[in-house]
Amino acid sequence: MALPEQVKRAAVLGAGTIGASWAAWFLSRGLQVAVWDPDPAAESYVRRFIANAWPTLARLGMTADASPDAWQFLATPEQAVSTADFVQENAPERLELKRRLYAQIAGAMPADAILDSSSSGLLMSDLQAGCGAAPRMAIGHPFNPPHLIPLVEVVAGSETAPETVAWCLAFYRHIGKRPIHIR
Repeated sequence: MALPEQVKRAAVLGAGTIGASWAAWFLSRGLQVAVWDPDPAAESYVRRFIANAWPTLARLGMTADASPDAWQFLATPEQAVSTADFVQENAPERLELKRRLYAQIAGAMPADAILDSSSSGLLMSDLQAGCGAAPRMAIGHPFNPPHLIPLVEVVAGSETAPETVAWCLAFYRHIGKRPIHIR
């Protein structure tokens, strides 16, 4: 797996308020972002969200390579995760929906990519059960909205590797967040 400071490409799965906010934050940190959402209106929503958030992000401080245009909206979640170093999943809080999404992307996600869920009410142990990527999965629950509030809760599941938790904490710190390891 890439070192946290070497991450160049993030995928955002689910582009509602939380996903669009994550996308804007990742862009402000100089990452290339691939976005997917099944809603046909999501691409225009993300475009508007980034445009509206960009002046505030500029005032908060960005990396020198930040660009509001370094993102693309992809037709499938498999395409979105195919080159990602890091995946931030923001699907609705429904266990079976998230598990179907994980099964769908399992073969497309790079073997060393980390997958964090923005879930606030589901247990990672339930989400990752039976998933081949389980050791590289954790909760990365933001305080909302993620592009403004720096706190992120990092929670392991029963199958999450300890080095994944350490990696997530380091990654979120690297991109300007204040992660809290919830045990």
